[in-house]
Amino acid sequence: MAVISYGVSTELDAVNSILMSVGESPVNTLQVQSPEVAIAQKTLRQVCREIQTEGWSYNTENEYPIDLDTNNQCIIPNNVLQIDLNIFQHGKDYDVVRRSDNGVMKIYDKKGHTFTFTNCSKLYFDIIWMIDFEDLPQIFKDYMTARAARIASNRMVNNPQSSKLLEIDEAATRAAVLEYETKQGDYNIFSDYNYDHDANSTYRPFKVLRRM
Repeated sequence: MAVISYGVSTELDAVNSILMSVGESPVNTLQVQSPEVAIAQKTLRQVCREIQTEGWSYNTENEYPIDLDTNNQCIIPNNVLQIDLNIFQHGKDYDVVRRSDNGVMKIYDKKGHTFTFTNCSKLYFDIIWMIDFEDLPQIFKDYMTARAARIASNRMVNNPQSSKLLEIDEAATRAAVLEYETKQGDYNIFSDYNYDHDANSTYRPFKVLRRM
């Protein structure tokens, strides 16, 4: 079977799409000294982070174990966007938040007022990960590129007609993302496959509204 070179886009492809949307010429590398390229790349990365923070099936894990260090403290990986203790593993034993301890991001227990967790060797979390652009599902790359193109266009050109057209592209890719997510996540209003919850706790209308 022939390999399709354009089947999966790269960060360079996305940046070039953004550049072309504002009337700039594409580049062969992201290492060029160009303010337009820098704005396009920074906008893309900002959008990538914002969209992934919403939490999708591809970057969300439940009951993810993290071992405590030798001081019984939990250091947070640097590619974590959101993190919370899994209530089915820990109940309400702790009330945790992210907090810096001498420049190191750790889990802090507000209930116990401490970074130290005793009587356990690991903690289980519900985590939303930051995934590198190259490793994202293609439909999300398309959506992030379309959204970044609209934002970059407003910042660099500020043409109302162009912005309107880019908004249409963004809306179309957003719809495709939601369709992909619905299929991939196997969501339903009747049961929770992970924890066998009742329908009221499984169906969350606010999440649908938040993503529209």
